[in-house]
Amino acid sequence: MQNLSKSNYFIVGVVAAWFILVVTGLVYFQLGQLKPFDESQMLKQQNWFEQFKQQLVVSNTVASLVIITEQNCGCTKQAQAHITMLQAFAKSKGLAVQELQLTQQLKQAIPATPAAVIIDKNGDFVYAGPLSEGLACSQGSGFVETVISNLTAGFNSQLLIADTKGCYCVTST
Repeated sequence: MQNLSKSNYFIVGVVAAWFILVVTGLVYFQLGQLKPFDESQMLKQQNWFEQFKQQLVVSNTVASLVIITEQNCGCTKQAQAHITMLQAFAKSKGLAVQELQLTQQLKQAIPATPAAVIIDKNGDFVYAGPLSEGLACSQGSGFVETVISNLTAGFNSQLLIADTKGCYCVTST
């Protein structure tokens, strides 16, 4: 009986060590995905918005949601359901929606993807930053929905989100 007890302790020890190793590995790899959205403070530079607008064809008669994605970015793929939901939400609130692929010129104005910029009907700045924050960059942690709701209620928040971490593909110039 005593040997059976020792083997049970050994099995429990091995299972516990395996469990701790797996959980530690998952946490390590998930936290490795968290990247700052705008570590270089690109969005806080003077005339950033004007530089960004020069690369767009924006109507000054209707507010616009511009979503910037990068085709080979895993974070864009993770956020695809959120992007689809945002597009439908923005259209239902009367905003024009543009989805742009990251280009060399946009790399000069967008620090990471997926990103969003909201422009009001007068061409003024409303929001710039990520679609959301956190590991999955999902719709549960989004900023854009709140800003769109505020804008349609007549409030321009002029919200700039640069200091956040999430699943982002950092652009390099």
